Amino acid sequence: MGSNISKESFVQLVSSKSKLFLILSIAVLSIIIYPIIIPHVTHPSMIYHIILHIVSFDVALFLTTISFLSYKKTKSKKILLTALSFGFLMCTEFLYMLQTSDILEAYNIPLIEVEYTHVLLLIMLGLFAAGVLRLERK
Repeated sequence: MGSNISKESFVQLVSSKSKLFLILSIAVLSIIIYPIIIPHVTHPSMIYHIILHIVSFDVALFLTTISFLSYKKTKSKKILLTALSFGFLMCTEFLYMLQTSDILEAYNIPLIEVEYTHVLLLIMLGLFAAGVLRLERK
């Protein structure tokens, strides 16, 4: 009986997008506040740049979560492609956040000197375009 209550509360949480966004935001901030935010609090120019990427990561995480939950309900390939594109955006923003906070360097693909994050953004755009342009067959 206890698992039914938690399952019902989870379903209720997921159905409320504003509550889900709030919980994801709190979780992200709780995890990254010490390693990413606190070391740069005294550097105003850096902290604003880092906060920009944190907000972008948080929004991408929310969109990825909502898209996968929607895919689970509909089983639509368009939704799946869109969810995957948001997942790639989330990964890209995470890497940018680590690069901005000097935890990670910008890594280039050998020989062509293109950053991995640019490749991830291109994949994200391709998946998003495929999801938007895909015709559903019934």
